[in-house]
Amino acid sequence: MTRLDPEQRAAAAIGQGPVRVVAGAGTGKTAVIAERFRRLVMGGASPDSILVMTFTDRAAAEMRERIEDLVGAAAPAVGTFHAVALSWLRADGRAIGVPAGFRIITGADRWILARELMWQLGDLVLTGDERPDDLVAPALQMLERLKQELVPLDRLERWAKTADDREKADLMQACVRVFRAYERACRKDRLLDFEDLLALAVRMLEQRPAVLESYRARYPHVLIDEYQDLNLAQERLVELIAGGGEPFAVGDDDQSIYRFRGASRASLERFLTSFPAAQTVTLGRNHRSSRRVVSAASALIGHNPDRLPKQLRSGLSGEKVEIWACPDGESEADAIASEAGRLIRAGLPPTAIAVLCRTNAIARPIAAALAARGLPHVVIGGHGFNDRPEIKDVIALLRVLRDGNDVVAVARAVTRPPASLDQESALAVLRDRNGSTPLDALAEWAPSSSFARLLIELSAAVPVLDVRDLVFEVMNRTRYLEVLSSTLEASEAARAVANVSRLAELIAEFCEVSPDRSLEAYMRHLDLVLLSQEDERPAEVEGLGDAIHVMTIHQAKGLEFDAVFVPGLVEGRLPQSGRSPRFELPPAVLEPLVRGREDVAAEERRLLYVAMTRATRYLYLTRAAHYEGGRRWRDSRFLEEVRAAGPRTVVLRNVPQSPRPSPQPSPLRGEGAVVLSFSSIAAYRDCPRQYWYRHVQRLPAEQSAEAVQGVIMHETLRRAGEARRSGADVTAAMLRSIHREVWNATAFPDARRAATFERNGAAQLEAYRKSGGLDGLPAHLEQPFNVTVDGWMLTGVVDRIDRTHDAWRIIDYKTGRHISRGRRDLQVALYALGASEALKLEPVELEIAYLASGESVRVDHTSSLLAEATRQGSEVAAGVRSGRFEARPDRRRCRLCPYRLVCAEAL
Repeated sequence: MTRLDPEQRAAAAIGQGPVRVVAGAGTGKTAVIAERFRRLVMGGASPDSILVMTFTDRAAAEMRERIEDLVGAAAPAVGTFHAVALSWLRADGRAIGVPAGFRIITGADRWILARELMWQLGDLVLTGDERPDDLVAPALQMLERLKQELVPLDRLERWAKTADDREKADLMQACVRVFRAYERACRKDRLLDFEDLLALAVRMLEQRPAVLESYRARYPHVLIDEYQDLNLAQERLVELIAGGGEPFAVGDDDQSIYRFRGASRASLERFLTSFPAAQTVTLGRNHRSSRRVVSAASALIGHNPDRLPKQLRSGLSGEKVEIWACPDGESEADAIASEAGRLIRAGLPPTAIAVLCRTNAIARPIAAALAARGLPHVVIGGHGFNDRPEIKDVIALLRVLRDGNDVVAVARAVTRPPASLDQESALAVLRDRNGSTPLDALAEWAPSSSFARLLIELSAAVPVLDVRDLVFEVMNRTRYLEVLSSTLEASEAARAVANVSRLAELIAEFCEVSPDRSLEAYMRHLDLVLLSQEDERPAEVEGLGDAIHVMTIHQAKGLEFDAVFVPGLVEGRLPQSGRSPRFELPPAVLEPLVRGREDVAAEERRLLYVAMTRATRYLYLTRAAHYEGGRRWRDSRFLEEVRAAGPRTVVLRNVPQSPRPSPQPSPLRGEGAVVLSFSSIAAYRDCPRQYWYRHVQRLPAEQSAEAVQGVIMHETLRRAGEARRSGADVTAAMLRSIHREVWNATAFPDARRAATFERNGAAQLEAYRKSGGLDGLPAHLEQPFNVTVDGWMLTGVVDRIDRTHDAWRIIDYKTGRHISRGRRDLQVALYALGASEALKLEPVELEIAYLASGESVRVDHTSSLLAEATRQGSEVAAGVRSGRFEARPDRRRCRLCPYRLVCAEAL
């Protein structure tokens, strides 16, 4: 029998009826379930009659191991909800029409299928968006939520037909059409997705009483761990399989952190609705963390409303919880690395230390600081498979062989192993190649000559080798892995080799199912995989040994460490702000028990609580006043709540700024004034490194289909404006004719989606014409301007200027969704400045025409807006002059950046 405290023994020993165990952090939930299992077996139950369900594979494996060690026998019915549902559907799913031998569609394959169907349907609500492909993932997340909450598509469709919010209703109807097409395609190909497993298992048990009774008879004992992480489908599965029985549910509402997967902290409350006779037992003795950690965590979580009552306590000693105030992100990262080093020198094993971050992006500078001090560490889940440097290297090589004029890919290929040339020198050769192809120019440059000639030689093999053999040839001839491994620490070298081997396996899998095994066919597929952002996990590092763990808080659930650092405790990072409600399900379609929209701040508070309660002895909560970008960040509201635990529990520490070497700027080429436009100012403010690639190195970027659509729309409107200026009325037929002429004269980069883009563009143009957008008489069309401002040159092109009764109206066409107010105000002010100073037009007013939504927005410019725009432009000009082109990685910006492949800092 395991050593349990009196509370744990009492919970495990309850004899009759359903049981709800409300178990606080560190109180031994797994031990209680294992002991419950042991007592059932000792009472005569067969181990294979006890069903144990939990949330994650890791939790299930730990539970199975603990139970089997305890009872000395196999525990065959321990698994995740999804694994259990899968086995049931394999055995009995045919009873409700689930096809035998079905396959599970996941990840990029699922995204590619949904995207293909969205473009086939061509619904303007979705495909008329600025970046339609960005809508696929949130739409699929909504489909997951529908299945998790057992909402039939018919119910959502009925809501959409009668809803007052027509924009939301139109979006929901468009999604329903995609979802129905997705279901038909999956049915045709005998596919189920991950959430189908739960929804169909529930349907099977509800609709086939004989099947339900057979499973109830097989599993008279049902134990459920982490009940607070269940969604409605999982709850319903428990209700069905344990109905009339004695389920034993263990959970902690304070640790419900998977709302994005449909989980709800109210699950434990709803357990009593399903099983009203249930007894409730509370576990409050924390066996993991010190009294001070428990006190600080309790002070925090006490601010959440509607918690189940529990009094967490601990008898363990430990250091005071430290709250650090750092001047900037670099000092924060360096201070964490310094303290981790001190703890290791004091005898703490590196593996007993963890840095728990709200997002992977926050982990990056801390990992760099640990590396700079030579501290062993592992970043768990930081880079996805396709973002690993070695995978990006191989992708770059394949892109070069596919198209030798792909300058971005060439730039990465020659600046990474095996060539490893200086980036600025290589980019200078590529920039100043005087009409030569990129590879020919590099072949004439001595440092890259042999490598460039090898790539030219390999390119000749592309038509005759399938992509599997081509990759083998590339790896063999370039000696890429051999050279790369010589530059890496042993475990990282092993991981790089394993990842490249996995890529080769994925290419082989593609060749097994694709009739076209050429490099071109594979790269088309790979482009979609990369676009989907659906990534598999990189290879695990074998023999990690003793290393500091750097991971997200979600990944740390269920783990414990002697020392825990939680960085980035500022408003906007922890807590994060709420998600966009655009793809949220309408509350009216949800079951009444799950309709309440949970407080985002409360879930973020639970997330910090989970992070804090991973610590046993040392806990550090840190934040910086400034991160990348320069603006001042406000302290997280949670820090004040933790401080309320008092000075005997919490100590405050001001961290001095870390010394750092002076930045080595990348000087501008040439002399003369800095020339900036609205787009270049916005680009620099987002990421100076992107500005450097585009405007200093003049690295060409491939135009997306959305960008080409914008060019076509602007040119159509320019020609229509010319016709209107000459006195003609722009009719529907004239506008269609102009659009067709422009379309035919433009090379569109995506033939598969061309018809939908053309149809959507024509519809948007006609809607703009019908709304009166082309009634005015343009005084200027595509009007350029240049004006000197505070020592720098502002340049731009105004789409259209109309002379109204009392002003000059500047009209700017936008083919995407509404831009942020800050960007809009900056553009308004800069255009007003250009019109008044360069074009001598006074007074001016500005109108932004959003063609996708049919809205036109008029914005007043004020002296304060002009002053702020001038300040921002001058700030950018000063940065450009001084050669400050640091990277400011941000996951969304990096994903959209055309230089992501060549940039070493890209997320």
